[in-house]
Amino acid sequence: MIIRTTNISSGILTLVPFLIGYFGGLSKWRDYVFVESDINLVSITNKGYDFVVVGGGSAGCVVAARLSENPDHKVLLLEAGGNPNPLSFVPLAVPFLQNHPATDWKYETVPLNTSGLPLRWPRGKGLGGTSASNFMIYMRGNPKDFDQWANITDDPKWRYSNVENYFKKMEDYHGNYPSHAHEKNGPLRIEAVKYAPGLDSLLEAVTEAGFTVRDLNADQQEGFSAVELTQKGGRRHSSYSAYIQPILGRPNLKILRYSHVTKIHLNSNLEAFGVSFVRRGRPFFVAANKEVIICGGTINSAQLLMLSGIGPSYHLKSVGIKPILDLPVGRNLQDHLSTLVGPFILNKTASFIPTRDVSFKSVTDFLFSGSGPLTSPLGVIGVGVTSTSSSPEWPNILSFIISVGVYEGLGAAVDNIYGTGKYYTNFFSRFIGHDANFVFICLGKPKSKGFIELNDNNPFSKPIINPQYYSDRENQDMQDMIEGYEVIVNLYENTRALGNKLGARLVKIPNCASYKFKTKAYYECAIRTDLRTAFHPVGTCAMGKVGDPNAVVDSQLRVIGTKRPRVIDASVMPTITKYGQ
Repeated sequence: MIIRTTNISSGILTLVPFLIGYFGGLSKWRDYVFVESDINLVSITNKGYDFVVVGGGSAGCVVAARLSENPDHKVLLLEAGGNPNPLSFVPLAVPFLQNHPATDWKYETVPLNTSGLPLRWPRGKGLGGTSASNFMIYMRGNPKDFDQWANITDDPKWRYSNVENYFKKMEDYHGNYPSHAHEKNGPLRIEAVKYAPGLDSLLEAVTEAGFTVRDLNADQQEGFSAVELTQKGGRRHSSYSAYIQPILGRPNLKILRYSHVTKIHLNSNLEAFGVSFVRRGRPFFVAANKEVIICGGTINSAQLLMLSGIGPSYHLKSVGIKPILDLPVGRNLQDHLSTLVGPFILNKTASFIPTRDVSFKSVTDFLFSGSGPLTSPLGVIGVGVTSTSSSPEWPNILSFIISVGVYEGLGAAVDNIYGTGKYYTNFFSRFIGHDANFVFICLGKPKSKGFIELNDNNPFSKPIINPQYYSDRENQDMQDMIEGYEVIVNLYENTRALGNKLGARLVKIPNCASYKFKTKAYYECAIRTDLRTAFHPVGTCAMGKVGDPNAVVDSQLRVIGTKRPRVIDASVMPTITKYGQ
């Protein structure tokens, strides 16, 4: 159905990037006035701390909060960014946060073979990290993922039967499926999606297609569910909100924002004794009496270790860094390689069109009741996990159902996230005003692996990121994605709930016009044309058994061959979880 857009809602959306930049600048100014001017940074750094936590992102906030629960522990958290941007708490602001210099590291891959263009890899910068800028989708992963880690590390503590207890401890669950599989009163709030146009039709079609509607965080079998989000009262609930904000007055925890760590210092016994960092152009050193804990994420943790002389010797020498320890840092890079299927044009008003559905009432609904379209992560309403012929017992395709119509600015927003020039702007221009759905399909366990390397020995240079998508020799990654594409097309076009009642019809991609529509050859062209990231890179500091040539850390996340540096973030995952978030 075609709808005209409104100038009021368009004006609100246009204002968002400006406000993100404004609040980012204000945060820096406040930090300068109330921290730099009132506190002698030299005296802070001269004190020394028991634990220095590098990076206040999704993992670092948790680590700093848990360590400082012991009042005898003096903990310093160093974060390169500032406080979460105030607009990060508005879920609908998601596409504006990613790739904005106030909230993102602005990383890019090397040019991809499929397009010849680099692909942007959004990574959140600031307290909360990517949990302050992502789509908030909550998924634990499959039990087999964790059991696989236990086998790789030869450590049964990583088995799901044990890890599940920590998921429960973390949760304050108010989702769609209350049961013994979930707990309440943990620090991280989980809520059911509050604004989901078309959800009933989706779940009806899922049942028609032979799938089960189920709690994917409990049963973790093939099926679909309404999406669950890390939100509290309809607002984003990041790791900062859950773990740091409630304890900002804790006397044994010190947080230094806008502090970019440049090196981990190790003595002749390979013991970490402190870190160097730069804050507002001034260099500092701070001692760590017990441990340095690196929580920079898959990209930054690998970069920092290599800058500190820990990594592949041949590579470190090539950029002028003296190797201290030869470990496969930066190797084993894995990501949920993805593609956007759609739009599926609908003939009824059954999706979310921000320029039609966002109004000043939407703002008041969000502010006073935590409801309405501003609580939506750009129309994501459901998730599904489905099997492929190569993995019948371990669902291998993850699908995010996005009930968003085509509006003026949608193409530009997607182009901004991924750095695709005007590809989506031009593609979507023919359908502006139409109700629609999109499906973001991801390969859960890709065989393709990439790497991260240093560009040079400058800690402020961005690293080389080469994901090497679809590089597996057997071409199994592509075959699995084609099967996933076929499942989604069947769900939308061959069910009564979506295909008949809503008239869902897939639009052909212009770049693949020479292929017969809806054939395997067409799907492969569409997948290669629309190759994207699902923002889930892992593996560059992989854990494993001591002596394993692929391992950087042991099962307790200690850097192998050293004493007192530890890595705690997604970089330690030896294999990516099939559908964890």
